[in-house]
Amino acid sequence: MVYRSDLLKFIIQGSLSILLVSGCTNFSIPKDKKNSLEENPLYPFLTIGVLTYLSTSDFDSYAEKDIDWSRFLGTWKEIKRIDTSFQKGLKQVTADYSLLEDGSIRVTNQGTTETGETNVLVGKALLPNPKVGKLKVSFFYPFFFGDYLILKIDRNGYQTALIGGPDPNFLWLFSRTDSLPIEVETSYIQYAKSIGYFTDRLLPFR
Repeated sequence: MVYRSDLLKFIIQGSLSILLVSGCTNFSIPKDKKNSLEENPLYPFLTIGVLTYLSTSDFDSYAEKDIDWSRFLGTWKEIKRIDTSFQKGLKQVTADYSLLEDGSIRVTNQGTTETGETNVLVGKALLPNPKVGKLKVSFFYPFFFGDYLILKIDRNGYQTALIGGPDPNFLWLFSRTDSLPIEVETSYIQYAKSIGYFTDRLLPFR
């Protein structure tokens, strides 16, 4: 879903430090180590990561619960999205999710530019809570992570999914196929609108 360098505007809202990636959500630093840590050039990024990891967006409460991640994996095709500066004009976008040995998820996003070139970006996603449909996705691993929320999903076949960010300007409608029945598409879009996303800005890019 994400391709260009200015995606930092989005992902910094959910940035995550390498300390947290290691599972150190509760930690203390010995006094004799604090100065050396603060002198590290990466210290500002680690600080931002800690603070933003602990924060939540207004949309977190809408994330689906009890997702079957094994069924969520695989290739999704983007049906509609709210266009962004970091995805401007890309068409035929796909997002592929595959499980890594460490339990994290490999994210491979691919799309076609206006000049016909194929654009591919590979990232990594973590599951802060496997029982909640929320992914922490980084294309600058291990520093900056952005929140991706599974807002609505087809529980029977895992064929359709509505993905949102922590801001109402970030919204994607995914399908396993190239198109959706109009009634299904309308249902998902109406739901997104009801919880506050700017659905009037959704555009097709297939």
